[in-house]
Amino acid sequence: MQNPSAILLVIGNEVLSAKVADENGPFLARRLHALGIRLLSIHTIPDDVEEIVAHLDRVRARCSWVFTTGGVGPTHDDVTIEAVSRSLGRPLARSPRLEEVFRAMHRRHHAGEEIPVAALRMADVPSGTRLEGDPDYPTLVVENVVMLPGVPEFCRFQFERFATALAASPFKLACVYVRLGEGPIAPLLDRVVADHPTVEIGSYPRFDGADHRVKLTVESKDEARVIAARDALVAALPPGAVVRVEGP
Repeated sequence: MQNPSAILLVIGNEVLSAKVADENGPFLARRLHALGIRLLSIHTIPDDVEEIVAHLDRVRARCSWVFTTGGVGPTHDDVTIEAVSRSLGRPLARSPRLEEVFRAMHRRHHAGEEIPVAALRMADVPSGTRLEGDPDYPTLVVENVVMLPGVPEFCRFQFERFATALAASPFKLACVYVRLGEGPIAPLLDRVVADHPTVEIGSYPRFDGADHRVKLTVESKDEARVIAARDALVAALPPGAVVRVEGP
């Protein structure tokens, strides 16, 4: 898969009410980009089955992967797995392997005590769910939906152990740092964008004491096209406008 894409659903009332700051969205955005996966959008939604199902139904066909974070625990507000089950039309079924994973995990962390029966609802997953990554704390994957925990350290752990299945051809990036503000360079930037439609060109102004006023970026998976657009951009800028150039 050379040009995979992803959509992220950050699930949790606590994020929407700002009781908890979302760390998973920024982390996954960085890691997916590093793996060559284009992140199309991030949606933050409540712990509500109907809302999660509605979002899943809208986005699953638009991308290679849907990642969810949150809602996979044992309490009343953990409804992500039920929502995925409904959206995919796959009934919940107890996973014997996942049940044993949770039993063993509980014994390790609670001096050999057995897990409460109610907590084993975490082992009820959509039929056909694959247990990927670490065998002692696997990542739940069904069709193109990857269900990650909401706790940041657990989310990162499970994602990293599934990441090898995601890697694609990397993005190539060039950066041009400019002394001028966006106003004077906007017309020439428009021309370069029109001449190089297969690369993504971004403009990011600064208003602090940095050595540049605008950072221009040129990005694509095709290095030759990045270099061509970068060089065209540098050539179009007025003499002395470029502070430095970074990239391929």
